[in-house]
Amino acid sequence: MPFGKSILLDRPSSLEFPELASIYNRFAALQALSANLGGSLLLHAWLDPDGVALSIASNVAGAASLCIEPEVFLAKQAVRGGVCDFLVNDLDEALRIIKNEIRKARPVSVALIGEPEHVVIEAVERGLQPEIVHVRSEGVDVAGVEILLARGARSLRIDHRPKGMIPVHWSVAREPLRWLPLADARAADALDRLNNTTAGRRHWIESSPRYLGRTFAAQRFVWMTQAEADAFFAAVQRDVEAGEMQVAVSVVRNGEEELVLS
Repeated sequence: MPFGKSILLDRPSSLEFPELASIYNRFAALQALSANLGGSLLLHAWLDPDGVALSIASNVAGAASLCIEPEVFLAKQAVRGGVCDFLVNDLDEALRIIKNEIRKARPVSVALIGEPEHVVIEAVERGLQPEIVHVRSEGVDVAGVEILLARGARSLRIDHRPKGMIPVHWSVAREPLRWLPLADARAADALDRLNNTTAGRRHWIESSPRYLGRTFAAQRFVWMTQAEADAFFAAVQRDVEAGEMQVAVSVVRNGEEELVLS
């Protein structure tokens, strides 16, 4: 996330949610750093769509995250919307929450009210050392972030289109809490066990519904190979035709939607 006052020139009047694919891409970037982020801390700033995506993705990945946001109303909306677990007003309070959850290797997302530049400098002076920092530095003063990176923090590299993969979305016409878990299971089973990204993708499919909240409750997304996507669609089609899934299912492969009617 970008640190610096220039971001404040055009802040939204309400919390803006990203596309589901954006959340997944940030999750994948975190997984690329480590398959086990329990006990790790991610530091970022601004609850714009990118920050919202990163806070949710961090929870799914099992990390603790601290997002610095100067606008109180955005932070409050993030907590109400399930993006962040806690809203705090000072670094001490944030650290008490984070240290407790890191000690237990449990995910937690905290929104801290403050100016990112000031909070990052305070964090540096206090010796706080996150494992991961997400920052775009063009035209922004990121001296504090550069210190954290020099001390060993890692930065994310987000790949918006993994090589050899296509985007796959799926949803159901009604009762998503009842029927989507069945489609999710078929998606997980369709993944190639020999692909080195499969463990992370399976974790996403199985764990993300817990953290995506009401905004994304009726939809799913993951990157698949064409063969995986075809196997997933065929499995859904068989289940619907056999009466195992008594609901219409929409599967979108690489932008092309196919509706399986019950």
